[in-house]
Amino acid sequence: MKLDRKALALGLTLFGLVLTLGGPFLPGGLHLTLNDPPRAGHVTSLVASTQGRVFAGTQAGEVWSLRDKVWRRLDLELGGHPVTAMLGEPDRLPLGTSNGLYNVPIGAPPLSGRVSSLLKIEQGLLVGTGDGVRLLTNGDWRRSGPPANIYTLFRQRRGEGHWLHAGTVGGGALFVSADTPGAAWQPNNDGLPEGVNLFAFATTSGALLLAGTDRGLFWQTRPGQPWAPLHPGLMGRRILSLYRDDPSGRDQEGSTPGAGSPGMQRLWIGSDEGLHWIDLVEQDDALISEAGPMPADDPGYQPPFGVSWIVPGEGGLILSAGAVYQFGPTRLHGWYWVSLLGLVLILVAGWLMPRPEPAEAGKA
Repeated sequence: MKLDRKALALGLTLFGLVLTLGGPFLPGGLHLTLNDPPRAGHVTSLVASTQGRVFAGTQAGEVWSLRDKVWRRLDLELGGHPVTAMLGEPDRLPLGTSNGLYNVPIGAPPLSGRVSSLLKIEQGLLVGTGDGVRLLTNGDWRRSGPPANIYTLFRQRRGEGHWLHAGTVGGGALFVSADTPGAAWQPNNDGLPEGVNLFAFATTSGALLLAGTDRGLFWQTRPGQPWAPLHPGLMGRRILSLYRDDPSGRDQEGSTPGAGSPGMQRLWIGSDEGLHWIDLVEQDDALISEAGPMPADDPGYQPPFGVSWIVPGEGGLILSAGAVYQFGPTRLHGWYWVSLLGLVLILVAGWLMPRPEPAEAGKA
């Protein structure tokens, strides 16, 4: 059977074009990839806004905005002080630094000292500092005791109540009713190790409270109830950040009324070991995790520093660990070899293509 060189050449050309053009679009799975702004100093704060933007504050007092896959530096003059807390849209909302609060609402007195966390509530603005919680209400600052080194602030709503929580360095958890945020905050440490550092809060879809500490991950139904460890595989780990996937679109502050909702939920965990996830089942005020924490990526892809922030972003999760990383779909590693093979096939096809025979010279 005679080989049709023209048909073979056309087939190779078509296949080569597919490989050449399709190489950059071949999926490579879910991975952590560097998506860092051209910033000065480590990223010290990360927040996602309701408008779909991600903001990164740095140790050198810079603030960068990520939108449509492009980082842009905001024109903010913070005196070179590290950015320590943001609410979102830091060019118009209060922003915390190691040297006080910027964008203070009009008419309010300035607030100096390190600001570690910010939380907007109905009565005003809550600010976590190195010596306790401050409440800005009716144009004035109120001190809410007791003195404590506040690391993070959080809101929890359940059908039977609405509370504000504070995680501290060395003092575990504090809470107060959201109806009286200016009252004295109370300890909420039953079941937590003594003197624990509490770095992060999250809630399940049924508004059970999760707490990441320097000695593992714990949960409780409401303040005053005992904390319980979530899984033995997390005990002793330093949990720095938490983020729960929420397909329903509800927020991360536990706004769902009532008891726990059945079904699987994925909790993302940032620690010194990188980014991990764990699947949770919640039902009848019980929280179960049959499988242990799983690494989100191979060790070679994990950041070299602890994951301090996890927020949603375009195309996947955005997290900070000194630098900014993105976790989501990636191109196939080595895709360019596929495109190069396509080019080689096109060249081979050109060599195989039959040449027209030259016409005979006319006779005189």
